[in-house]
Amino acid sequence: MSYTILPTCDTLDRANAPASALARFDTVWLHGAGLAGDTWRPITTGYPRALTPDLPGHGTTALVMPPRVETYADALSELVPQGAVLIGHSLGGMVALELAARLQDRIKALILIETVPTVRDRLTGRISASLASKLFRSIPTSWLAWLSGLGESPTTRAELQHQMARTDRARIAAALEASARYDGRPRLAQITVPTLLIVGKKNTATHHGTALMAERIREAKLLRLPGGHMLHTDNPVQLRRSIEDFLCRSVPD
Repeated sequence: MSYTILPTCDTLDRANAPASALARFDTVWLHGAGLAGDTWRPITTGYPRALTPDLPGHGTTALVMPPRVETYADALSELVPQGAVLIGHSLGGMVALELAARLQDRIKALILIETVPTVRDRLTGRISASLASKLFRSIPTSWLAWLSGLGESPTTRAELQHQMARTDRARIAAALEASARYDGRPRLAQITVPTLLIVGKKNTATHHGTALMAERIREAKLLRLPGGHMLHTDNPVQLRRSIEDFLCRSVPD
């Protein structure tokens, strides 16, 4: 199901909408591989109820073994407040999907940004994940930081280089292993909360997997925004507006 942003939420209360739609919930924002929780700053600044934890093996958080989406979800489940909205990007979206399937009675909504349920359903996905893991184990982190910014906008390139330079090869390889081994397809039918799936128009690599989720998650809406894989730095204003609009329309207090 596709989703179009309309001005309804703005006209409800011009003084407070749409920001009030996001501010009224506890939100848990889960970042992608190689990043850390503070990557969400362009969007979450000003929302004191927004939690931005580091995934295991990222930021200041220790690795968990084995590095799997399931073990990441084990480590984070106690952090999810009752009535929270789960928001995940890329690998963080896989973890959010896993948590949403486990914690149906504790969450209000699920928002997945540039997320696929698995890379194991396509040969290209399996090959690229394997190659990336081997590559990231063999080159210096300074090179990784430089490579990660190639072809990106200046803002996104700066953020990727800042984030990647703070980690090490083993941690990045572990995160890639977690994403490569996860298969969340059996989880999709278990998601019953309102769900928003957001993809960047420029990054077609995620479109197949996101379309699959849109078909199998009962309450899912699909939205395409200008930008690439790093929508929270490529297009933070429209991404936040889209999340606020979705919550205003689809999620009751």
